[in-house]
Amino acid sequence: MPPKPKVTRELVLEAALELVREEGMNAVNARNVAKKLGTSTQPIFSHFPSMEELKEAICVYAEHLYNTAMLEAMKSGSNGFLAMGLAYIRFARTEKRLFHLLFMSGRLQQEKVSDIAGANEGDEQVIAMIGSMTGLSVGQARKLYAGIWFTTHGIASLLATNGSSMDDEEAQAVLGRVFKGLLITLKKEGEEL
Repeated sequence: MPPKPKVTRELVLEAALELVREEGMNAVNARNVAKKLGTSTQPIFSHFPSMEELKEAICVYAEHLYNTAMLEAMKSGSNGFLAMGLAYIRFARTEKRLFHLLFMSGRLQQEKVSDIAGANEGDEQVIAMIGSMTGLSVGQARKLYAGIWFTTHGIASLLATNGSSMDDEEAQAVLGRVFKGLLITLKKEGEEL
């Protein structure tokens, strides 16, 4: 029986992800990953036939880390929706390069900006939660979600790309005001129909 490989697929992926966290996706190449692992490039290509496959696996893994953070936030506290917004901002603050990879590198391929909110894994669950929290219709809840997502993404983008700072308390206050304003507006629009 051949010996079990010492460098597993998971180790290669972890090393590549660490490179992304430290230097960005442009730093991911066979030589840099091998250096991080302390090995030759051969184990990398035995698990990932091409660098494109490794980069796609990095994206999938980064999405998993992001989705896990969002689902944990949604389940915590009394207002899961607010907790998700704060977790999104925190992810941008603490995982700047992963945030950039997922949300600022052209990976979101929606034709219209308004289509982005609702296109991701778990979005329908969040929209349903908003509807049950507020009494809004599904369409109105989707609009509220989009408005909050645009605000949250704007804050997160500033934190991920430059020296701006905002603590959770300040972010919570901003998101709370935007949520209330959108809720009042959408309820008023619903009454006018």
